[in-house]
Amino acid sequence: MRQVDKASSPMLSHPTRTGFRKLHLSTTANKKKQSLAWEREPYQPPVAVPPMPLPPPSTIDTFDVKDFEAGLVHSCWLNVVQDGFGEWVRVPLIIARGVKEGPVIGITAAVHGNELNGIPCVHRLMGSISVQKLSGTIVACPCVNTPGYTSFSRHYRDGVDLNRTFPGKEDGTQSQVFCHNILQKLIRHFNYHLDLHTASFGRINSYYVRADMNDPEVAEMTWLCNPQIILHNSGQDGTLRGCATALGIKCLTIEIGNPQSVQTRFVSWTYAGCRRILDHLGMYSLSRSTITPQPPNRANVALCRGGYWMYTKHGGVLEVFPNVNSYVREGELIARVKNIFGNVVEEVYAPVGGGVTVGRSSNPVAYTGDRVIHIGIVHDRSLPLPEAGGENY
Repeated sequence: MRQVDKASSPMLSHPTRTGFRKLHLSTTANKKKQSLAWEREPYQPPVAVPPMPLPPPSTIDTFDVKDFEAGLVHSCWLNVVQDGFGEWVRVPLIIARGVKEGPVIGITAAVHGNELNGIPCVHRLMGSISVQKLSGTIVACPCVNTPGYTSFSRHYRDGVDLNRTFPGKEDGTQSQVFCHNILQKLIRHFNYHLDLHTASFGRINSYYVRADMNDPEVAEMTWLCNPQIILHNSGQDGTLRGCATALGIKCLTIEIGNPQSVQTRFVSWTYAGCRRILDHLGMYSLSRSTITPQPPNRANVALCRGGYWMYTKHGGVLEVFPNVNSYVREGELIARVKNIFGNVVEEVYAPVGGGVTVGRSSNPVAYTGDRVIHIGIVHDRSLPLPEAGGENY
């Protein structure tokens, strides 16, 4: 084999080629460095929003729409129950009383104290209303579960889920008395009711609505929300929606994304839905708004005749693969559980018929029997909906 003298080799000794090679290596290295750099966008401050012209809040023991002057927006604290000091546990109310007569619509948020997306939605909606153009009254309670809100908890202070406790009891436990008084002091005064929720801790949700779609008026309000998914059901025993419906109030539950956070896009979608509903009820016109009176995505909404959760059979490190609002086909791998050593101990597959992902677990730490994914059973719109039933939560 002939050896090549590196000193005399034209490829290695030619100064131009050597310089080109060094330049090429240097350029490649710089490109690699640039590709590893974080891309940053300049900060764009939000547009200033004028504050709502609200007077200092008053405190009331009982609520009656007629006690509030027409043509004004009012704020107040409603006394509900007493704490260990004998002081009142209160809920905040914002009341927009129109100059013209009309229905009363109630909007509640944070029945679960860590479900917060409804709060900025209430603020945005109430800040957009001119009572001089409003027919009827909007009563907004931006936070129902005030003890849960201040302790970053889904539950009431006694550890109970309020939305499984309605209608409560006048002489019951702490949470039962609280639910009873909320229902009797506030909710029963509504003609229509929107109850704003999110997923709970360790889960994430799509933007979806729970409603009895066999009630024509409720169904129309639901479509106007323009949700990603509609879940047709009557609600579980103990829910605020179920009790409001039993009182003859047209009610639906709007699920707005994820807990203990504010998601601007989800808030905007919900705000637009509320405005469409007010327009539909003849309370507040959309004539000068950029929001379309009819929902733009009706054909793409996943209408589900029911839904259910799937649960783990083993504990370990849980990974759920589908995003919310995505369709899964029968037999597709949708989740995997590994033990702490990295061995796969369980794989979860989409059930017979598949469905749409309404919500899913986001907490990788799973015990046996923990939630994996919330499957919506997509309805064939050419067929009538079944009677609304409860849901497997």
